Amino acid sequence: MLEIPVELGARRYVVSVGHGLAQQLPDLLAPFAGRRTVVVASRHVWKSHQKTLARSLRGLGQLHTCLVPDGERFKNRSTLEAVYDAFLKAQLGRDGLVVAVGGGVVGDLAGFAAASWMRGVDWVVVPTTLLAMVDSSIGGKVAINHARAKNMIGAFHQPRAVVIDPAFLATLPLREFRSGSYEILKCAVLGDDALFARLLRAPKGLSGWPRPEVDNAIATACRIKAEVVERDERDSSLRYVLNLGHTIGHALETVTGYRRFTHGEAVGWGLIGASSIARQRGLLPESSYAAIASAVDHVGPRPRISDLKPGRMIEAISHDKKAHAGRVPFVLPTAIGRVIVQDDVTRAEITRALRVMAGREALAS
Repeated sequence: MLEIPVELGARRYVVSVGHGLAQQLPDLLAPFAGRRTVVVASRHVWKSHQKTLARSLRGLGQLHTCLVPDGERFKNRSTLEAVYDAFLKAQLGRDGLVVAVGGGVVGDLAGFAAASWMRGVDWVVVPTTLLAMVDSSIGGKVAINHARAKNMIGAFHQPRAVVIDPAFLATLPLREFRSGSYEILKCAVLGDDALFARLLRAPKGLSGWPRPEVDNAIATACRIKAEVVERDERDSSLRYVLNLGHTIGHALETVTGYRRFTHGEAVGWGLIGASSIARQRGLLPESSYAAIASAVDHVGPRPRISDLKPGRMIEAISHDKKAHAGRVPFVLPTAIGRVIVQDDVTRAEITRALRVMAGREALAS
C-alpha cells in the first residue's frame, strides 16, 4: 500500500493506494468506527460491488445506503434533495460519517451533501473510476451543477480519508478508463514530462495498458494534485493550474447538457484548445503543441465538436466559476511540464482555438 499525505494542518488526510484496499476499509477507517454511516453510491457501482463493499463497510458499525443515478446531468439539486432525504431517514447527526463510493459525480454530490448537512459532517471517498481516483477525490472541492454552468454550486470540504483500490478498474468500461487518462495527461502536461513520456509508451487507445504502469500513473497524478492542494487549498492562486483543459472542457459539457462527453473527454478537447491558444500567443512551440495534441489522440477518440456554435461556447466560458472582474483565467502550457495562467484571452482567440479543435483551420507557423 502506498500512502500519499495531503498536509493541510488540522484537515490533514491520507490518500491510500493499493490493490485490495476495498476489503480493508474497517482497518483503514478504524478512527470512524461506531459512527452512524451513510454510504452514497451509484446504483451501478453498488450492484457490481455490493458484496465486497457492504461486508467491508459493515465493520464500521450501523450502515445505511443511498443509491443515486450516475451521470453528470444528475449532479443537480433534485438528486441532492434525495441524498438529504436519505440522511434524514438515517438520522445522520453531526457525529456521523458519509462514505462516497463511485465516480466523480457521486463524490462531488456526496461531498457537497456532507458539507452542507448540519453545517458539515465528516466524509471519506472510495473512488471506483480512474477519473475520480486521480482528480475529484483529492482536494475537497465538492459541488453540484447549475443547468448553465458546471460545478457552480459548491463548497470546500476536505475528506477525512481517500481509499483508492485500482482493482475496481478491472470492471471499468474502456471509455471511462480513457476518460480518467485524459486527467492523468493533464497532470503530465502540468508538471511531469516523465509521466507524459510514459503515457505515450502505453498502447494506443490504452487497451492492455499494463497494470503496474497504470498504478504508477495513478500514484504520480495523485502526488501532483496533493502537492498543489497543499500549497493552495482554497483555489486562490496556484490551484488555478489544475484547471488546465477545464475552461473549454467545462463549456463543452455545459452546452451539450452534460450528455455528449465524459468529463475526461471534454478535458482532452480542452487541452488541445488551451495548447492552441498558447501556440497562437507564441508561448508554446509548434513541436510541443503537436506533441500534446498527438498525446490526446493517443489516449483515445472523443465525440465530435464540429457542430457546436462558438457563440454558445464563449457564453458558457463567460460563466466559468473562476471568472473575476469579468475576466476568465486560462491555464496555458508553455512546455510539456510547465504552464502559466493568463486572464486576457480574447473572444477571437477562443473562436480560433475552437476552429482548430474542429479541424476547420491549421495553426499558422
